[in-house]
Amino acid sequence: MFHEGIVKVSNVMKVYRTKTEDVVVLRNVFLTLSSGEIIVVMGPSGVGKTTLLRIIYGLLRPDKGIVEVMGSNIYELTRRDRDKLMLQFVGYMPQEDRLFETLNIEENLALPLLALGYSKKIIPQRVKQLLSLMDMEKLAKRLPNELSMGQRRKILLLRALANDPLILLLDEPTANIDSVSVESILEYLKYLKEEKNMSILLTSHDYRVVKIADKVFWLSDGTLKIRGDLTKNKSRRHFSENSA
Repeated sequence: MFHEGIVKVSNVMKVYRTKTEDVVVLRNVFLTLSSGEIIVVMGPSGVGKTTLLRIIYGLLRPDKGIVEVMGSNIYELTRRDRDKLMLQFVGYMPQEDRLFETLNIEENLALPLLALGYSKKIIPQRVKQLLSLMDMEKLAKRLPNELSMGQRRKILLLRALANDPLILLLDEPTANIDSVSVESILEYLKYLKEEKNMSILLTSHDYRVVKIADKVFWLSDGTLKIRGDLTKNKSRRHFSENSA
């Protein structure tokens, strides 16, 4: 049985204001992620999925509502304490490919470990351990531009795992990669849930991710609704990037 409420989003609203109009991106959103659960938030590009993850990760303050992580209302914390909480419990994989092109793969993975306070003696061991999680040790000395898109996404996922988190927030982890890489990533996320009891919240416009989900939500017009029909019909179809 899941332990309720490792992440709780309550009545969250976010509005982007421009000179000409106010755009409501999230409208009274409620979401609960339990321990050892995978939740998928689906919807086409541009509907606010990234905004929701950034709010949960403490990067973007909502205009209204409460976000609780590990029992703490994160926007009542100081920025320093909020960052400390995220470093301790949460791994975050952004949609953007933020690998440093002038650093090799092991150096890219070492950067968050330095931020986490790992000693320089321990970092090479931890990097090797991370690469071994997805059988990627042979890529350690390669530069990012020598990797396929699928390999790059896997490295970004491993970087999100650097702090050995209890919670993973993943923004479009299967975007723009080949089917073999998609299956590899999904199988590994399933392993993290079943063997490590990790709680995973991921966004996607790709129906292939549904098969590993405990719950699927649909985000549209700022409103988040659970979609039981998608979990029953675990289709392999996926949205076009131009469907927003």
